[in-house]
Amino acid sequence: MEIRDLTKEAVVIREDATFREAIERMVAAQTNSLLVVNEEGVLTGEVNVSDLLDAIVPVNLEADSVLEALGTEESFGKAVQDTANTEVREFMTSDIQPVHVDDSLITIAGVAIAHQTAHIPIVDHEERPLGFISRRGLKHILAQYLGIADSA
Repeated sequence: MEIRDLTKEAVVIREDATFREAIERMVAAQTNSLLVVNEEGVLTGEVNVSDLLDAIVPVNLEADSVLEALGTEESFGKAVQDTANTEVREFMTSDIQPVHVDDSLITIAGVAIAHQTAHIPIVDHEERPLGFISRRGLKHILAQYLGIADSA
């Protein structure tokens, strides 16, 4: 089994795309995460549903006040509308650890463990995203080492 066998296709968005465009892309592609690239197509981050939810919270709001401030449909809707034109670069997760397409399965497992993540971007040698390894891919890596038949 190689990385290519476990890689899911990347859904990509640019850093200068908006919150609205990120949600449109996620809905259209039926995915919960997007890989973010700069103008040259180089991977710079990731956006997932948690990032989208965090983006609507006003920066000056304390964590324990979020439910109070966004606890009605009206206030929640306004927060979403107010965030619609915010650029992805403002709320993306940039602390990601991609692996290269020709890295080993051990490297993927090591990155997943070290960074406590189950979503690992796969890039080419120019750091452009090719796809990602999901929890399903990690499960298949573990199965391989236990000799469990895999149909991935």
